Amino acid sequence: MTKGKILVVEDDEDLVHMLTYNLSKRGYQTAEALDGMAACQLIEAEKPDLILLDILLPGVDGWQICKIVRNHEQERISEIPIIMLTALGSNEDKLKGIEIGADDYIPKPFSVKEVMCKVDRLIAREMKKRSLNAEIEKLITKENRRTDFQNMLFHELKNQLTIIGGFSKRIAENRSLTPEKYQHCAHVISECSTSLDALTEEVLLLLRIESGDYSLPLETVSIEKIVQQTISGLSKQAAEKGIRIQLESTESIADIPLNTTAMKFALGNLMENAIKYSPKQSAISVRAGFESSKGIVIEIEDRGPGIPEKEREKVFDRFYRGENVKDNTIGMGLGLYISKTLIGLMGGTIEVATGKKSGTRFAVVLPLVQPQ
Repeated sequence: MTKGKILVVEDDEDLVHMLTYNLSKRGYQTAEALDGMAACQLIEAEKPDLILLDILLPGVDGWQICKIVRNHEQERISEIPIIMLTALGSNEDKLKGIEIGADDYIPKPFSVKEVMCKVDRLIAREMKKRSLNAEIEKLITKENRRTDFQNMLFHELKNQLTIIGGFSKRIAENRSLTPEKYQHCAHVISECSTSLDALTEEVLLLLRIESGDYSLPLETVSIEKIVQQTISGLSKQAAEKGIRIQLESTESIADIPLNTTAMKFALGNLMENAIKYSPKQSAISVRAGFESSKGIVIEIEDRGPGIPEKEREKVFDRFYRGENVKDNTIGMGLGLYISKTLIGLMGGTIEVATGKKSGTRFAVVLPLVQPQ
């Protein structure tokens, strides 16, 4: 790691070598230009952290270079600190340099120590400013994300409550409903209530994760048992669509340190998605086993519409919902983001690919040494 990159613009080669030698000794990376045109090209290409700029240059002089830098459309270039080094030592020349945007002005002959001290001071100021700007950008991004999150949350809550309110009013005001219609209204209300319950759990998890206040105490658990319990908990939901969750035979997997709640949430979310996006009367395959090149792998494969390749890197982003499903299913796009975060906190990853026949295959990978 260097302290920064310094561009030395000077037509005296001996002076260039002396400055670059001393700058390198202080930990700076250097670049050099012997004329104005070369300097302009290097500024554009290298975007140095500071420029030591002679005024009397062949071709484009130092005054012009300073103006070009200060009027550049890229902020990263227009704010580069500039120290002018020149034999023009009059007050008028010094004032001119300051007026067109130089940060400092050192007349020749100069002390190398003075130049190095001023370089250190300006570089430190520049790095502090960049760090501050980065923090400001981070805060702005965080605030924008929070606003987006609140808007999406309120929108989703309003949608679900509107549906619940509409069907509840229908039941309350229409006493002549047939048992079938009454059952339909009750079923819709129940689905919306379940959705709100899941949404509440996701939001609480999200807030804890992103506040940095979410720790995962680990205990030695059986992967096979967690998989079986997760499937059992979702069997009724799958049966309502005529979907079978098939647990394929697995080889024996050693018990490993995990957080049971986090693992159940992550696997449950992947299986719920598979149920949600699979057609009726289809099957979902679940496989768990050990692969020497990866570790423990748990695969969940559905027969749904699949995920286009261009979207696979995005599906784990918070609030992202695929083009194939966003208009047809309820949700805020938080489940996969939270699942990947939880698995990551336990040292694992989640991979996504096209299923062997169709649909989507998610794989939870927990790297381990081969169990004895």
